Formats: sequence, structure tokens, C-alpha cells
Amino acid sequence: MKTVDIITSHNVSIEYEAASVMNRGIASFLDLLIMGVYFLILAVAISPFGYGSANMMIIVFYILLLPIVFYSLLMEYLLKGQTVGKLAMGIRVVKLNGENATLADYTMRWSFRVIDFWFSAGAIAAIFIATTEKGQRLGDILAQTAIVKNKPEQVYSIKDILNIMDRSKHEPTYLGVSKFTDEDMILIKNAISRVQKYPNEPHKQLVRDLASRAAEELKLPEVPEKKLSFLKTLLQDYIVLTR
Repeated sequence: MKTVDIITSHNVSIEYEAASVMNRGIASFLDLLIMGVYFLILAVAISPFGYGSANMMIIVFYILLLPIVFYSLLMEYLLKGQTVGKLAMGIRVVKLNGENATLADYTMRWSFRVIDFWFSAGAIAAIFIATTEKGQRLGDILAQTAIVKNKPEQVYSIKDILNIMDRSKHEPTYLGVSKFTDEDMILIKNAISRVQKYPNEPHKQLVRDLASRAAEELKLPEVPEKKLSFLKTLLQDYIVLTR
């Protein structure tokens, strides 16, 4: 399973599962099906008027062909990284830097469909998706985007937190932790998991910031030296005191 790390504006990495060749292929097939149905309906509707005149040819071009040519570009821009096919498959286009993709980014991806799909019948796209680290086709690489499944890995709920320990064997250390919320604890749990899996400086800084903020809320005279252990203790105390 390939993964894509998206770095948020706070320099925190969120790991998504990259969409597979099959995911993307089925999404593309659904989009082609939609475009085919659109073409047939409009072609039948226009046919009684004939195609001979210059005015009719212009109408056919703008109403029948242009929406098909620009379908993926328009859908991804309007639906924030998804076409109808991607929506059905639960996948979407994301920027690797965590920012929202712009029209220029979507245009870059769209313009290279000619090479990725049409000139090679999809072979070039399939090769790039299968062999690149983040499952990117050529257009994705140049636009600095990737297609991922909608749900990121390691997103914890309060139920996950409740299952991390035997509450009967823990004596609370910080009684004031009960003032925190479930959302606060989920943020702390995610930060702990991320720094353990990816011990880079941004994640370590997040742990330090959370520890400082928690110590301030608890009115501690100073922030404990072992920041990660401090946050783990807060989690355990919270479970014992609030559940």
C-alpha cells in the first residue's frame, strides 16, 4: 500500500493512502460513462436540426464537445479535487504541501492527460502510478499533486483513546486534566502517534508546543522536562478521571 504524506500549514504530516491504479481506473471509467451519456443525449437532441450549417457546427462545438474536453478540469476545480467518478470511488486530488489546489494546478494535471492517457491509451499513466513512490502520474508530478483516498490513516476517536490502557491500574497525576475536552485529547494522541512514527523536527515541535500549552492550562510552575511522557500521562489521567 502506497502512502502520501501531506504537510499541513502547521508543519504536521498527515498520512493518506494513495489511490491505486484500479481506484483511479474505475473512477475514469465512470467519468467516461457520464461523458458518453451526455454526448448521446445531446447528439440525439440536436440531430433533428441537422449539422450542415456553420451556426449549427458552432453550437455543436460549444454545447457538445467543449464540456467533454474540459470535464475533468471543471469538475476537479468545482468539486475541490473530485470528479463524479472520483467522488463515487472516495478519492480526490490533493496538493502535497497541504494547501488547496488552485485552478493552475488542476490545469497542469489536465493538460498532461494528452500524454498520460490519450496518446498511450492510459499506459503511461498506469506505469507512473505503479512505479512512483506516491502513485503519481506525470501530470501529478509536475503539478505537485497526488490522488488519495479520502480518509487519512491514524485518525483517532475518543473510543481509540479509551482502549489504550487498563484504567484500574493508573493513579492520576494531574487532576486538573479533567478540564480538557475529548478533542484536546484526540489532538494529543495524534501528536504522540505522529512523532513516534515520524520523529522529525516539526512533529517534535508540535509535542513541545502542546506540552507548553497543557502546562499553562494546568497552571504548572514549569513544563515537565520529558514532554512526550508528560502528554502520555495527561492522556492516562484524562481517561481515569472522566470515564
